[in-house]
Amino acid sequence: MNLNPAKYFIKRYHSKDLKPSEMKRMLNMWLPFIFNRVKIEFISKDFTEAKVKLKHTIWNRNPNKALWGGAIFSAADGFYPILLKQNALRNGIKTDFFTKSTTVKYIKEAKTDLVFDFKLSENEIEKFFDVLKKDGKYQEWHTVDGIDTLGKKCIEVKIQPYLRIRN
Repeated sequence: MNLNPAKYFIKRYHSKDLKPSEMKRMLNMWLPFIFNRVKIEFISKDFTEAKVKLKHTIWNRNPNKALWGGAIFSAADGFYPILLKQNALRNGIKTDFFTKSTTVKYIKEAKTDLVFDFKLSENEIEKFFDVLKKDGKYQEWHTVDGIDTLGKKCIEVKIQPYLRIRN
């Protein structure tokens, strides 16, 4: 018997039966997240919410002791496409997915940990399925804020996920 953990993870990652705890574990073991100190703290059972923490450490800060922009981008980049992909899979729709575009607005220096709370409302999910079924692809904008440990908004990220129905 030949066990290949990479093939297993990829197969599970694209499974409609994937559990939030499995997704969280897989993403927390992804090397770019480990190196940038990105930690997925929570994924809801219905894949409509994810809470991501970017830890402020010596490894991901700039000379001004604020979080490095690349680490911030890494923490915010892929979560809307992932949540939408999993919602599509649970409804029997296989998609190709990625982040098409992102804009990051730096409001103030992030000198502490940041938390990103990704949420998809019922209306956003309905719109996602309507657009995906009508056009065969989805590319609407979503916004998430980076909140520091003092409760202040430091970062505003606008993300355009792209999902298309896989043939």
